[in-house]
Amino acid sequence: MRRLILSALATLVFTLSINAQSLLRGPYLQALTQTSVKIMWRTSEPTTGWVKFGNSPDNLQTVVSETGSVTNHIVDITGLNPYQQYYYEIGFDNISLAGATDKHFFKTAKITGDTTGFSAWTIGDFGKGNIELRDTRNAFENYTSSKPVDFGIMLGDNAYSDGTDSEYQTKMFDMPNGLADVFRNLQFYATPGNHDYNSVNRLDDPLKHEGPYFEVFKAITNGEAGGVPSNSKLYYSFDYGHTHFVNINSELIQWTGFNGSPMENWLRADLEANKQPWTVVFFHQPPYASGSHVSDDLWQLFMKNMRERFNPIFDKYSVDLVMCGHSHAYERSMMIHGHYGRSGVFDPAKHVIQGGTGNPDTEGTYIKQPGGKGTVYAVIGNSGSSEGDMPAKAHPIFVARDGGSSVCGSLVLEVRGSTLTGTYVDSKGAVKDKFSIFKQIAQSTPVKENYADKIGLIAFPNPSSEYLRISFNGEKYEKGNILITDISGRQMLSQTIQTDQGQMNYSVDNWSKLAAGSYIVNVEVNGKPASITVVKGQ
Repeated sequence: MRRLILSALATLVFTLSINAQSLLRGPYLQALTQTSVKIMWRTSEPTTGWVKFGNSPDNLQTVVSETGSVTNHIVDITGLNPYQQYYYEIGFDNISLAGATDKHFFKTAKITGDTTGFSAWTIGDFGKGNIELRDTRNAFENYTSSKPVDFGIMLGDNAYSDGTDSEYQTKMFDMPNGLADVFRNLQFYATPGNHDYNSVNRLDDPLKHEGPYFEVFKAITNGEAGGVPSNSKLYYSFDYGHTHFVNINSELIQWTGFNGSPMENWLRADLEANKQPWTVVFFHQPPYASGSHVSDDLWQLFMKNMRERFNPIFDKYSVDLVMCGHSHAYERSMMIHGHYGRSGVFDPAKHVIQGGTGNPDTEGTYIKQPGGKGTVYAVIGNSGSSEGDMPAKAHPIFVARDGGSSVCGSLVLEVRGSTLTGTYVDSKGAVKDKFSIFKQIAQSTPVKENYADKIGLIAFPNPSSEYLRISFNGEKYEKGNILITDISGRQMLSQTIQTDQGQMNYSVDNWSKLAAGSYIVNVEVNGKPASITVVKGQ
């Protein structure tokens, strides 16, 4: 009897524990690449979580589970197809916590070099969980309702006032004023601001920096999305389509004020190796500003250091656009080059490559030669923060400004073929600024429709080391090929096959001889190209 009572009590405790379990944060997406993503969430009690994903909310066939019980969950999803939408669900044991709806999805990144275009939502100084952020979010969603963006960029000060864990929860995640509904299907690449760094010991060796910012956001550090590996959570780069994005950390006063810091050396190496026609750099503290922070002020050492140490590097490597936050306003420059001092030494005759607003609808687009001079600087520091006493005098490089009491907004960045466009939308939904840069580049062939789902193309096991088998539905008798390429499209293996109606199964020859990494399996059935991504293990 005693054993029965103890057993019943244990069952009751377990049941109460399950019932008490709740989802505190997320799910949200991080470290998105062409073939992978991290899905993260937080629970009230430690559990061993899982993610189910697939091609539709009611067809989540693949499961990836954690190996231990935690409250902060990070599940790596790998072996995905480039630029494909997947739906997902999260949970533990047989309990679902969220997902399996048409609102829970992610879309992998475009193949490097694809010129067909993409768009991104850029926000800065938004982390106050206030009505201004809610209005900025709603205005963005209305503006992009018929043309959803592919990812987001955060320009720092993501959680006021001190970047604590509780502030990230209440100011960034929690609804109705936060971004939880956006995070569940839109990946954000982030940079830290000075308020995020209030919870980091800034005087420590930067390599020892820890804090909630680095726990919430997971950087791409090993070059898995393009770029030179940074091997550091402090800064990183990635390719998306035909654009190279670079994040540097303006809060590292030890590394921004002198020549030869690890970050500066990495930046030079990364930009030197970059082969993409467009380059965008983002960080928090702007080289130029005349809003709530003025770059001419003597105490603005971080801004001064970025201008003097890093702007010459941007110029050398023909960076197209630099985006920052920090100053609680929107300000945007002409196309300039070579200005590294205070505003008083700015000389339009020397430093302006092309003046005017660059608005394609009015004065005309900026024109830039491939590899030529000219960078546009944009401050988007008012996505949730505003200042009532916006200075009347603008820095002479700026041709567009928006600020003042409760004046907030965000930037939608679009890069399509030979044109880069930025559109600033205020929190009331009005377009207050627009600029474009035209640069003649070689256009890629439009991406063909992928028939992998229609013919049921699968590869197993995936990941795989010693052998790989593929299976699909044949439609008629014909000869064809299995073609294995790396992510850049370089042919690695090829073998001839014959198909017939019904299920086809083939072993891939020489699979074990390939180096570890991601590969694309390509087949063609009845004239229909199909491809899937597989991962070769060690």
